[in-house]
Amino acid sequence: TDNKISLVELIYALYIQGSFNRGTADIKELSSAFEKLFNVDLGDIYRSYIEIKGRQNPTKFLDELKTKLNAKIRVEDN
Repeated sequence: TDNKISLVELIYALYIQGSFNRGTADIKELSSAFEKLFNVDLGDIYRSYIEIKGRQNPTKFLDELKTKLNAKIRVEDN
């Protein structure tokens, strides 16, 4: 189980990518849907986003996801 800030990072990435409703879903809609889906209260996602922006590596969670997925693919291909 990751922390809430990781989920907020993922939600913002999906929002910026325009991954839902042909890019028309707003950030509040997405965060509400994820809160319901995962039964979690994300609190003030705008404040969390400011925290993400202030980190040394703003995309820490996304980078970890990418690294782990690529490693799994490499292992399976060998």
